[in-house]
Amino acid sequence: MAKTNADFTLRSFIDQVAADDAAAVWRIANKVNLDHDVTAVAMELERRGCSPVLWFDNVAGYPFPVVCNLFADRRRYALALGVPPDRLIRDWGVLGERRLSPVGREQGPIHDVVATGNEVDLGRLPIMQHFACDAGRYITNGVVIAKDPDTGVRNASFHRMQVKGKNRLGTSLHSRRHLWNYMRRSEEQGRHMPVAVVIGGHPTLAFGGLWKGPIGTDEYEVIGGMMGTPLEIAPGITVPVEVPIHAEIVLEGRILADVREAEGPFAEFTGYASKRSTEQVIEVTAILHRRDALYHDIVPGISDEHTSLLAVPQEARLLGTLHTHYPNVTDVAYPKSGTCRLHAYIAMHRPAPGQAKLVAAAALGDDLSLKCVVVVDDDVDVHDDSAVLWAMATRMQADQDIDVIRNAMGAILDPSTRDGLTAKMIIDSTCRGADFPDRHTLEAKAVARARELIGKKFGRPA
Repeated sequence: MAKTNADFTLRSFIDQVAADDAAAVWRIANKVNLDHDVTAVAMELERRGCSPVLWFDNVAGYPFPVVCNLFADRRRYALALGVPPDRLIRDWGVLGERRLSPVGREQGPIHDVVATGNEVDLGRLPIMQHFACDAGRYITNGVVIAKDPDTGVRNASFHRMQVKGKNRLGTSLHSRRHLWNYMRRSEEQGRHMPVAVVIGGHPTLAFGGLWKGPIGTDEYEVIGGMMGTPLEIAPGITVPVEVPIHAEIVLEGRILADVREAEGPFAEFTGYASKRSTEQVIEVTAILHRRDALYHDIVPGISDEHTSLLAVPQEARLLGTLHTHYPNVTDVAYPKSGTCRLHAYIAMHRPAPGQAKLVAAAALGDDLSLKCVVVVDDDVDVHDDSAVLWAMATRMQADQDIDVIRNAMGAILDPSTRDGLTAKMIIDSTCRGADFPDRHTLEAKAVARARELIGKKFGRPA
């Protein structure tokens, strides 16, 4: 039986995660504080090497349960897309190119409860302060839906949002991408930008918000392609922007033209409190939610959840771009040690002399946030930091294999940049010459026997 949008909800996906591994969902009945506690639980579990989905039934007495840590484990990305975990990066790129136009509906579960006018009150939602450095309470899982002011094409993108009042949010369009472009054109025309902010839904909604491609692509079509079924949408109540009818919570409103207010600092993926902001303001005109809505939060800062959301789509995108021009590029990783944004590792099969540096330069040109690219042979697992460091230690000579590009454009949230300028480093850690020594290896049959023995000893596969 073909799946419908009713099969692509936040709670249906959590049920799917639990069915796949009951230990992967932790439901916490104990009352916790609104500020800091949820983040502290997620970060302490991460410190212990554990990354379950967290479902808090009682956050400071709010009627909305809080769900977080959904994206802290890459296996859940694969589960959401219905692909094998070892194919996630390659298949993400393929699915991201599939298009299915959305289907219009009059209404849906998102219209169970609708507040407009004086009834709009962001204080009803369990929007929390995550870290002590944060300037206030932040929506961290807000996918902003907006339309190109000239073409009407829909865009979906993530932006942090600070609560400024019962119907007022501060936000930063620091990605400087499509929504930033929309807003600049709207302001030139003297118009506010109507938006809908989706908080909670099936992971493919978030994946659409992370997708990067041509500005003329309707990203509701991208979400439909990733789901494999058209996204069902309905007209906004107070704004001319359609909303997914199976989302958990939607805020309608408008980004105010020519209005700026201080926003931040906020704990960003770099591990630092970022004061950098474009200081936009959103005026909220309606709050829509399901009767039994879940408030879906993303743990910010340099958490596994936040950084994985940066890494997975970017790895897929960069792998596809590089493989088009260099078919011997076999894998790409954005390691957490590089904040999953500033460093990249690239594996190549038998690179020709000098080719590794060309590939690294292409990566730097494709992603302005990168400041260090390490290229290794494909016998090195680029998803293992220690393996890449080993390759650097045994296959790289600093005087020959490191190149630096000075005063290039960098990531605006990198605190080490100098007025937005940064240095870019290329490290070629590939083997050179036919006489390079072979790695020591184990016989495959011996490894299989060892795993069987360990499995019998400890009662589970090694």
